[in-house]
Amino acid sequence: MMHIATDVSTTPELPTQKRLAVFWAATIVALALHNAEEWLLGLTGWIAAHPWLPGRSLHGDQEQFGLALVIVTAAILTVAVIAVSTRAKWSAEALVCVAYALIANAAGHLAISVASWSLMPGALSGILILLPLSVIIVRTLPPVRWTMSITVMTVIAAVAIVIGALLVAAVLAPIISAL
Repeated sequence: MMHIATDVSTTPELPTQKRLAVFWAATIVALALHNAEEWLLGLTGWIAAHPWLPGRSLHGDQEQFGLALVIVTAAILTVAVIAVSTRAKWSAEALVCVAYALIANAAGHLAISVASWSLMPGALSGILILLPLSVIIVRTLPPVRWTMSITVMTVIAAVAIVIGALLVAAVLAPIISAL
């Protein structure tokens, strides 16, 4: 007679440091590939060709946007290096929060591509790389204890990193060009 497990708990066990390091590394590579797609395929020009999109002025020119992408990638890389090198207790939870932000990014690219009837730069890597990796991370690592404060902090951090990078890039791009 076959025994059917009655425990349907899907809470993953605590990850090893090696698994966390691999997930962080994969996330950085995926983000870098996604950002490269956005830059190489000219997201700033694509947005300029769709004037009905909100936030058009935030992206600046291609040089500013490229610098912003480097800043975003460096910010997440810094978190990853600190999390892995210090074996931080918050590492898994922070990575799951990053994964949810990347899921939202991929979904946004898909939604805007559908709404514009035009493939938005970043949509392919978002759907083919960011989304699958992020879902694996979310389903493999222990779930985040979503409280109001964690939810708000995650949203604020994600928005601050992106908007902050765009603003810093707008300030630094002319300085770098002048050098």
